[in-house]
Amino acid sequence: MPLLNQPSKPKSTFKGGRRRQGKRKPGYPFEAQIKYNGEVIVMKKILPTLLAVILVLSASQTVFGATKNDAKRVIESSVSFAFEDVYGETGYTVGDSKNFYIYNISGADASAYKADYIASVKKALDEGALSGIKDLGLVICNLQMLGENPADFYGFNIVEMLKAADVTDCSGTPYSYYYAVQACVLAGLDETEKALCEEMLGYYTLGSGTDFWGGYGTSADDLAMFILTLIPLKADYQQYISDAFSLLEAYKTDEGYSNYGANADSTALALAAYSADGSKEKADEIYDILIENFYDEQTGGFVSDFDEYYATADAVFGISVYLPLADANDEGDSSQSVSEEKEDKPEKEEKKEKKKTSPSTGASYSAAVYGVLALGAAALILKKRSE
Repeated sequence: MPLLNQPSKPKSTFKGGRRRQGKRKPGYPFEAQIKYNGEVIVMKKILPTLLAVILVLSASQTVFGATKNDAKRVIESSVSFAFEDVYGETGYTVGDSKNFYIYNISGADASAYKADYIASVKKALDEGALSGIKDLGLVICNLQMLGENPADFYGFNIVEMLKAADVTDCSGTPYSYYYAVQACVLAGLDETEKALCEEMLGYYTLGSGTDFWGGYGTSADDLAMFILTLIPLKADYQQYISDAFSLLEAYKTDEGYSNYGANADSTALALAAYSADGSKEKADEIYDILIENFYDEQTGGFVSDFDEYYATADAVFGISVYLPLADANDEGDSSQSVSEEKEDKPEKEEKKEKKKTSPSTGASYSAAVYGVLALGAAALILKKRSE
């Protein structure tokens, strides 16, 4: 949901999408003219041939994607823009678990937020206020990323709570199943993971897609989250995953993936889906579109006609999932991270010491978690976080 009473931020002058070219002359391009040796030559006859050559060259152009440093720089600037300056202004509590989850998988240093978040989770458990597959899944993932044991947390076994939860209680959104399934993978709840996926399939029709909204049909966002949820059990659900990918492509435009118009959110979620599936070439292509059309270097976030902070959060999620697929850094690459660049500039007064990211963590969780989703080994997470 959009934030209320958001602090003012510098607005980008870039609205996203392709830049418009100058006004074209009547008859363009078939009346194009050039001067050669003082003579004006009409291009009517040769222009179709030139256009055909251009189309062939365009179709064969290379998709470049990004190096890991490129992706990390975007993640760091976006985390600073949305998560530290806005979402994390007063810290993170159990009610902020979704945003804290994205903050954690970005690789940012969450140590300054840890104590308050843990206290908030403990309070919710003491009051019997923590329930539902979405919230339990998010809390399990966050505690694991913070180095806590959700199976033995101040006398509570949150893993068992998820195991006993009602798998039909998805709050009408695929996100609930996604977070719950990730938690199951981390906690080794194979039967619960399978039950969640099977329940989610009830919202999907092959050839038509998802419908979590009581007749409103599918969308690029829901299809991407549906795919991401099933990826850990890809061998069991390949038919559904392939079908969802084919439907997702119907929402692709030159400007990005569309949900009431091309936008950063839908494009970022598509990036996450293809990245989790290991489709590097496709992920590289989508990453390029996301950065070209929606990333604002001036603010460090992503532009949106609806909510630029929400869009930036989705972008951080998508790029964090993409990061393990990004190209290795060029040999001798001495480019600085956003954090290192800040150290070179005159020191600015920080609102809070906790608004510092740690480039050394570099999305270690995102790399690990999708390894875990593929291998089904939660121990890899803890190993990565301790390195």
